[in-house]
Amino acid sequence: MNKKALEIFNYVFFSLVIVLCLILTIIYNLSWLTFVVCATSIVYIVYLSDRNLLNFLVGFVSSTTYIIVSYRAHLYGEAIFYLCFDIPMALVSFLMWQKHMETKLKVETRKLSVKNLIIIILVSAAVVVGYGFVLRAIGGTNSFVDALSSVVTLVATLLMAKRYREQWIMWIVVYIVSIVLWATTFDLLMLIMSISCLISSVIGYINWTISAKEEPKQTLQVE
Repeated sequence: MNKKALEIFNYVFFSLVIVLCLILTIIYNLSWLTFVVCATSIVYIVYLSDRNLLNFLVGFVSSTTYIIVSYRAHLYGEAIFYLCFDIPMALVSFLMWQKHMETKLKVETRKLSVKNLIIIILVSAAVVVGYGFVLRAIGGTNSFVDALSSVVTLVATLLMAKRYREQWIMWIVVYIVSIVLWATTFDLLMLIMSISCLISSVIGYINWTISAKEEPKQTLQVE
C-alpha cells in the first residue's frame, strides 16, 4: 500500500467533497452553520488520519459548532459529550501528542494488545446501555443510537490521545452510527459529512497501521 498516494487522495478527494457541500449550501439555501460543521469535521478527520497535529485546531471549531447543531436536532447525548468532554480533551491530547512527535507535525503511532481491545469493547458496551436509558429519561431522540455514538467517540478520543491506531476501529463505528443519526433526522450536509468521515477513517486506519509497522518500538499495551 502506497502511503503517499493515500495521503494525496485523502486531501484532494475531501477537498472536492467540501466544495460539493458549499455548492449544495448555496443552491438549496442550507444552514451555513451546518456547512461549517461539515467542512471542519472533514478537515479534522483528514488531518487526524494523516497524524497531523493541526487536527486539534480544526477540531475545536468543529466541536463547538457541532454542539449547536446537535442540540437543535435534540441529540442531547452528542451535545453533552462534545461540550463536557471532547473540547477539554482536545487540549489534553494536543499536549500529550507534542511529547511524541515523529516530525514537526506528525505524531508517532502505537498498537493495542488484542486483550486490551476486547476489554475496552466489553466495558464500552455496558456503558452504552446505561447511558441510553439516561438519555431516554430526559427525552432524547434515538437515545441508544445517540448513546452508542457518544460512548464510542469518548473511547476513540482517549485512544487518539494515547496515539493508538485502534482508535480508527472506534471512529469507523462512530461514523456508521452518525450516518444512521443524520439519515433519521435527514440533514443532507451532516449525512455527507458522516459518509466522508467514514471513508477517511478507513484511510486513517491504513495510514496509522503502516506507520506503526515502521515503528515497532511503539507497539505497546495500554499503560
